[in-house]
Amino acid sequence: MKPLSGDQASLTERVFEQIRDAIRSGELVPGSLYSVVEIANQLGVSRTPVREALLQFAANDMVRFERSRGVRILELSVKDIEEIYSLRLLLEAPSAYRAATRMTDRERAALTRAFDSMRKACDMGDERLFQKHDLVFHETIVRAAGNERVVQAVANTRSQMHALGLSTTKTRTLADILAVHEKIYDNIIARNAVGASEAVQDHLIGTLKMLVQQSAEGGPALDDYEPPVTRLKPMD
Repeated sequence: MKPLSGDQASLTERVFEQIRDAIRSGELVPGSLYSVVEIANQLGVSRTPVREALLQFAANDMVRFERSRGVRILELSVKDIEEIYSLRLLLEAPSAYRAATRMTDRERAALTRAFDSMRKACDMGDERLFQKHDLVFHETIVRAAGNERVVQAVANTRSQMHALGLSTTKTRTLADILAVHEKIYDNIIARNAVGASEAVQDHLIGTLKMLVQQSAEGGPALDDYEPPVTRLKPMD
């Protein structure tokens, strides 16, 4: 990990990103113990932003603090990925169905801006910016469905995904991901509730399969893997 600098608020966020990237790359090894001081020294920062970043990971079960020993990097399991995407399916598919018919002109304009921004980020090859607008895209749909508790539940789930660093860009391009979102966008703009719900389900189930396959690299083959999720029927 490279040394960092900056104000406290932005520094904690950048420390978070560095640690997340180090976990994803294997620089910080799952199952291993590290001290806050050790990580702070590597990044050239004080212990405070490192501890604050690690607390965010701990809240998402990515690390565990062990008294007088340090912080242990926890291994992401297939079960973790399945649970996250099963929850997203239950929350976001019905939301897309409702949003397709309930969305206001203002919300449609916000969805269009988010999708156009995703397209621009795709053209730039900027994965981080793409993910930022992808978050707005999905949040706009869920919020338009009109259930604030679902909005908060999805936000919490997305926060956990961010902490886990879940991404399928190892096996598909940003253009591939954009194309999947375009189907969702087109159906919502066309007020096709059933099509919007099915497009979201295709997106989430397809992503789940890819993530599980990626997690199995170097392990047993999962060519016959079938996700433990059930497609939902349209809901009024």
